[in-house]
Amino acid sequence: MKLAAIDIGSNAIRLQITRIIPHEDGSLSYKRLETIRFPLRLGDDAFRMGEITFRNEIKFIELMMAFRTLIDLYEVDDAYGCATAALRDSINGDRILKRAYDKSGLHIDVVTGDGEADLLFRAVSKFIGFGYYVHVDVGGGSTEISLIKDKECFARQSFKLGSVRNMRRRNDAKEWDRMRDWLEANKPDVPMIAIGTGGNIRSIHKVAEPKRLKPIGYKKLLETVKRINKYTIAERIDLLSMREDRADVVPYASEMYLKVMEWSKATEMIVPDTGLKDGIIEMLYERIK
Repeated sequence: MKLAAIDIGSNAIRLQITRIIPHEDGSLSYKRLETIRFPLRLGDDAFRMGEITFRNEIKFIELMMAFRTLIDLYEVDDAYGCATAALRDSINGDRILKRAYDKSGLHIDVVTGDGEADLLFRAVSKFIGFGYYVHVDVGGGSTEISLIKDKECFARQSFKLGSVRNMRRRNDAKEWDRMRDWLEANKPDVPMIAIGTGGNIRSIHKVAEPKRLKPIGYKKLLETVKRINKYTIAERIDLLSMREDRADVVPYASEMYLKVMEWSKATEMIVPDTGLKDGIIEMLYERIK
């Protein structure tokens, strides 16, 4: 079975085509056949002007047409696309998605923050065990936080804080207070493990700890962030091998990961190689099954 996931983020747009192979014992194998990340930063338009510019609208439509070609070539069994904060906040988002559908035949849903958090939980659930976890995903325009006990989510919330939004100074100080108050009101009074998803935390973790699945402690994360922030954007690209559209926003994203760990009193963070597109794949498989 081949499934395709499209993630319309605020900092970049991604396509992932995955083959799922079921085994006789009930387990599944996942093989990524295609993974594309295109750096179309819709959040720059959305958070500064409230709408997507015509130039980026044309690029978006052409990208959806290219994605449709790949999906057809791979003979995908099912596909699903979702748009997050940038198109949620744009006054012309619905019109652009309709135009993209007319040209490509790809239907894209604008998901709520809660819907985004649900897809993200599907992605991380296989990486956690029993106990208490706080899952934080920092995107370009929003941050989703889920509190988990014994593999079940018991509280989740979305906040208008994101790497691109914060870099453009479109974040609200009251939203920081709301995030802190929500965490303090809902977190259990027991030790928690943090789970971090998103391209920024993977980039930070790669600088701090080359072993991909090794957890990173709060102190080491803080030291690594301070080290990264000492470099210029050009040095982060050259010396730390960061993408150009990652190097400028990573300080703004790192602040949110650190604050969530601080306010939840989590002492270490797991950084799995998964994200929203993997949650979409899980949702599609459950839907077909």
